[in-house]
Amino acid sequence: MPILTPSTTPHPVPAPALPALVPLTVILPALTGLFADRLGTPASIALIGADLAFIAAAGTLVARRKAGTTTGATGTRATDRARRDQARRDQETLDRLEPLRPTTPGSTTR
Repeated sequence: MPILTPSTTPHPVPAPALPALVPLTVILPALTGLFADRLGTPASIALIGADLAFIAAAGTLVARRKAGTTTGATGTRATDRARRDQARRDQETLDRLEPLRPTTPGSTTR
């Protein structure tokens, strides 16, 4: 059994929509400022509203991503169970590798 398998990776999958939202939240205020005189009041208000919606969506994605990576007392039972299972598998792997440790007098430390 390999030590590192795709099922044991502890890192969450990044939100795919977040990198796409960041440029939009930067570009829309710039477009609103550049074309405010040509577009008129309703279009400027629509662009500002769209920008606020993109900012809210990006904030929600970041909050969900951070909530999924919490540790300690705020972690869920599933993540705690996964950590215990991972620690058990790590210990089993180390126990299997124990016979490979050199038995010279200088290597008494563990």
